[in-house]
Amino acid sequence: MNKLKSLLLIIVFAILGCKESIPTTKIEEVLAPKGPFFGIDPTDEPQLLAPELLASPTTEYNGTFSPDGTVFYYTTNMPGNAYITFTEMQEDSTWSNPRIASFSGTYSDYDPLFTPAGKRLYFSSSRPKGNNENSKVWYVEQKDDSWSDPVRVILTGEEDNEYYSSLTHSGVIYFNIWSKGDIYRAVPKDSVYEVEPLPEIINKGRDKGDPFIDPNEKYLIFRGYDESLGRGDLYISFNIDGAWTSPENLGEPINSKAHEMCPWVSQDGKLFIFASGRIQNGLEVRALDPIEKVHDKSRTYDNGALNLYYMSANFIETLRKKHL
Repeated sequence: MNKLKSLLLIIVFAILGCKESIPTTKIEEVLAPKGPFFGIDPTDEPQLLAPELLASPTTEYNGTFSPDGTVFYYTTNMPGNAYITFTEMQEDSTWSNPRIASFSGTYSDYDPLFTPAGKRLYFSSSRPKGNNENSKVWYVEQKDDSWSDPVRVILTGEEDNEYYSSLTHSGVIYFNIWSKGDIYRAVPKDSVYEVEPLPEIINKGRDKGDPFIDPNEKYLIFRGYDESLGRGDLYISFNIDGAWTSPENLGEPINSKAHEMCPWVSQDGKLFIFASGRIQNGLEVRALDPIEKVHDKSRTYDNGALNLYYMSANFIETLRKKHL
């Protein structure tokens, strides 16, 4: 799909060289995502995810598709607030312009993650519950063509800040508490959860967060800072015979000198999505250059703010075989 888009772009610009003008809408039609999962063909190298639709000078992270690939939720972050944003496939297989989710927009909301079945969307929010405004885990449930009101999930004490709730087929929730720097596992028991930190082999070292758990608990991908290539990297650990392997830095080309975070893998295990602050084309400035040159760069999506990337998830099985 990426090669096809590149070819179409060449054709479009060739036409532009021969014609005085061409309607902008025609160019947009060439670039517009189409079909389930934006119609992308996962590659071995990270690619910007639907930049024509999603990329902006603001911060985008934490993307999650519905199991059938027809709805996509992510976080749009602005100074002072964060919004859960979504786009959905329309009848003609094109995608709608992103909008703020029906349950977001008032409070700071982030980290949307579909359950494996897709009937619930879990997220984190600092919306108040009583007198408490710490980040907690919430969910909304599908009701016909809409979402229910948000429901708070009681996991830990009110003083803890909970983030990034990823679920297994059996309803076990993996999440992290940034103030403690650890990843936790919450097992449903009757109407409550039994919460325990993951083993020391996972939680040792600096802060751990953004845990994506395989729905069958075969592997865990998370954000960490130990011996990272940049500001923060993504790591993987495998559950082999009931024991977690020592976390492995995913390395290049996934990690970079920038900040990588918010991993997610599609239900079929084929697509890997993450957020990165890498810059595609650096800015070259010289003494006495007009500062507007810097301003112009800051107004593009390629300004160092987090963007959403995708690639093939085949690397997971390749790494797993090393431990078997």
